[in-house]
Amino acid sequence: MTFVIQVAWEKWDFAKDDSYPHCQSFMDPYLILIYVLLATAIVDLVVGVSNDAVNFLNSAVGSKAAPLRTILIVASVGVVVGCTFSSGMMEVARNGLFNPSFFTFDRVMIIFMAVMLTDIILLDIYNSLGLPTSTTVSLVFEILGAAFVTGILLSYDRNLGFPDLHEVINVSSAITIISGIFLSVLLSFVFGSIIQHILRIIFSFDLETSLKKYGALFSGIAITSIVYFLLIKGAKGSFLVTNEQVSWIMENTRNILIVSVVVFSILVQSLMWWKKINPLKFVVLLGTFSLAMAFAANDLVNFIGVPVAGLISFQSWQASGLDPAAYSMDILKGQVSTPYWLLLIAGVIMVITLWTNAKARKVTQTEVSLGRQEEGDELFKSNIVSRAIVGSSVQIGEWVDRLVPPRISGFISARFAKLTNLYRGDREAPSFDLLRASINLLVSSMLIAYGTSKKLPLSTTFVTFMVAMGTSFADMAWGRESAVYRVAGVVNVIASWLITAVVAFTSAGTMALIIYHTGFIGFFALAAAAIFLLIRSHILFNQKQAEEKVLSQVFQGGELDIHQMVEESKASTTKNLKSLRKIMQLSLRALNKGDRNTLVKSNEEVLKLKEQNEKLHHKIIKYVRRIKKGHLGAGRLYILVFDQVQHLYQRAHLISEITTNHIINHHSVPKGEFQQIINELESKISAYVDMVAQSIEGMNFEDEKGIEEQCKKLQEFIRSSLDVQIQKIQQDELGNRMGLLQVRILLAARDIVTAVTQIRQLYREFAQPPSSPNQPTR
Repeated sequence: MTFVIQVAWEKWDFAKDDSYPHCQSFMDPYLILIYVLLATAIVDLVVGVSNDAVNFLNSAVGSKAAPLRTILIVASVGVVVGCTFSSGMMEVARNGLFNPSFFTFDRVMIIFMAVMLTDIILLDIYNSLGLPTSTTVSLVFEILGAAFVTGILLSYDRNLGFPDLHEVINVSSAITIISGIFLSVLLSFVFGSIIQHILRIIFSFDLETSLKKYGALFSGIAITSIVYFLLIKGAKGSFLVTNEQVSWIMENTRNILIVSVVVFSILVQSLMWWKKINPLKFVVLLGTFSLAMAFAANDLVNFIGVPVAGLISFQSWQASGLDPAAYSMDILKGQVSTPYWLLLIAGVIMVITLWTNAKARKVTQTEVSLGRQEEGDELFKSNIVSRAIVGSSVQIGEWVDRLVPPRISGFISARFAKLTNLYRGDREAPSFDLLRASINLLVSSMLIAYGTSKKLPLSTTFVTFMVAMGTSFADMAWGRESAVYRVAGVVNVIASWLITAVVAFTSAGTMALIIYHTGFIGFFALAAAAIFLLIRSHILFNQKQAEEKVLSQVFQGGELDIHQMVEESKASTTKNLKSLRKIMQLSLRALNKGDRNTLVKSNEEVLKLKEQNEKLHHKIIKYVRRIKKGHLGAGRLYILVFDQVQHLYQRAHLISEITTNHIINHHSVPKGEFQQIINELESKISAYVDMVAQSIEGMNFEDEKGIEEQCKKLQEFIRSSLDVQIQKIQQDELGNRMGLLQVRILLAARDIVTAVTQIRQLYREFAQPPSSPNQPTR
């Protein structure tokens, strides 16, 4: 990072120039701000690329068109080539978003600082959640928000009152961008659905047969469309292509397209005959290259545009010799050009991020999972909107089925019939086939190329995501068993896009307000907070990924033998038992002392146990399917233990909920005899749970008598304690609230002991089955 900043500084070479009286010291505050802005450019590149990588990776990754290493190499080459094709124009005042001449140098630096701090925090949040968003939209609304707030404050400082909005920001441009967002979302989904439906009827799912008939022509059209996309979206404005060449391409578009389709179709057909290649793999990789190149050529500049504009503003102010509060920023009215060496450095950072950043793959996983053809683990829960949409769609579908003649309906159904068990049991199976991946890239390229030629404010993220959702919908990937969850995911992503604009505007405005009134101290405080949040986010994300990796190893892989199954099962069970023990300890201690801090820790443990059991709940069938066929006892053990673990979670959650409600409502803590009961209950249950966990962990059931005796003593203690509370209730020594609290805790503890005992009994019966000729096979 330091090297890049130093190179940038030496290139402009104004820090050492004696003709600049305002910046003779490296401790000059504005000079330090420029260093910080250049550093944020690198951070913004990392978080921005992590989100935008989904645009050009999801089709190739989802269809497994090639090994991941090959896909990343293709995308990396596209990025590097795209950097050389970039026009290098900083869209700081994109479509006239704000009026630079209204601001002085010191105030425009507030806008730039607020925008960059907001952008890196906002995009990192989306990356951590695994949600794709538009980096362009976030930047646009951050500029609008920061400029709006700064403009109002500056106007009041000048005693001008509330300014005319048109003097500060361009309202019409903002409205155009918002309308373009809605338009791109709708059109992308509709066109993706229609084209996918038509081509699936033509090709069916039997691609091996249909490609021999139509593969060459389709590939020729797809390659032509993608190459045209490269010329329109990538080459336009490049220093490698002159304006005359671009004009010639535009004037001869029809002839170029016709000739290209013919040539590419013949070439593909020849290769299919000669080398027996699958042309769709080449189409997908070419599409990945083209979208990666277009991203680097057009969107990459968004991440470094604001810092570079700040650097050039600083250079211009130094040369003027004026006070920063008196120097108008008219220079930003024109296009701010970036040196190509700086774009190449940015491209290298993007490539490194592409290969190393786990958050980029998490965002890609979200889009791929929503378009997955087969059943699997759903990332989103259903909601009222998704249920309403799916319910309405089912009714409309039934109505259409009654209108369509049976012969046509039967023909279409036959074309959409999937090959039975094509990927069953193969964990390396693609999420969707190469035809859908090709259509994703084909339709996305066509829509983006058309929008660019018409100067429509389309978002690459919105187009690629909604095309992918449209094609998966048309491909009947959203079956009755998964539709409500997939639709919920799409609704959540779209809602997050709308929230992006609002949050970006308000957050950047708030940042600008703080910096405006607190100056450099406020900025550096906010920068320190941003650094803390990024580091914290990175640590938490890595911890969560490590936990998910451990869990996924349990449920992925080939067939399990009995030894593997027992090892993984008992590891999961003992982990749950230890979590239960910790929840009981924390909850009962919090209740006895009325300690809110201990209560918070208890609730955190309950949440962890809940998340762990939800993951087990969704993958239990997948796990049982992996157990070697014929071992019914092993499958039965896992399912029955899982059922008892669910009971444990419910009772642990109940105890935590009881204590939480009691403490947060400031009720009195238990006193006297019941306080002693709680202390003894915590100690006895912890000891019993530890004893059972050790027994299961070592699969050692020899001390059966000792454990049974411990269990009976614990159950007797709970029964006698319950009798004491009942007696006090009958004698009016306990109030309603305290009586109910004590009884519910004892009943929940009794159920926990029963469930823990039952879990141990299940493992004991599995390890020492009774000798019987009718005993099912283990």
